Amino acid sequence: MRVGTRKPGTSLALVAMLLLSSLTVRAQDLGNSATGDWSRLSAVAPGAKLAIRLKTGKAIDGKLDTVSDTRLSLLVKNKPVDLNRDDIFSVHQVMKKSAAKATLIGLGVGAGGGLAVGLAAREHDDFLDLNREVTAGLTVLGAGAGALTGFLIGKSGKKRVLIYQAM
Repeated sequence: MRVGTRKPGTSLALVAMLLLSSLTVRAQDLGNSATGDWSRLSAVAPGAKLAIRLKTGKAIDGKLDTVSDTRLSLLVKNKPVDLNRDDIFSVHQVMKKSAAKATLIGLGVGAGGGLAVGLAAREHDDFLDLNREVTAGLTVLGAGAGALTGFLIGKSGKKRVLIYQAM
């Protein structure tokens, strides 16, 4: 039994975590100051879908009509709604997700699954006599099926980007 020995790796890891946590907090502060800028709304194109959260807690979804220094106008179910800047807590732009990431993940998972099935079947010679070409074919089929599934799943989602949040 050793008494009094310390591992330098543990100490270094703790110091690194402390330093990195302060950098993370600083980055979050910088990000919040940018989202507190009302003028960022003027860069949003008219007709863009927005999700508004009022300071009262009420949520309003609609399409952007116009923005001024004190007001935000939306079309909600084809009816104009004017909101005062002082009443708004946050504004998110709602956009369709890109299906690229989900497609690539599906491609990888499908190819891995097809390869695993092909290799597992080759291990049992008495079950099926599969050769390399069939294993490659299963890998390609799995990749195609996975990519298609990933694309369909990825295309169905929406993402919300924070544009403005009251301080």
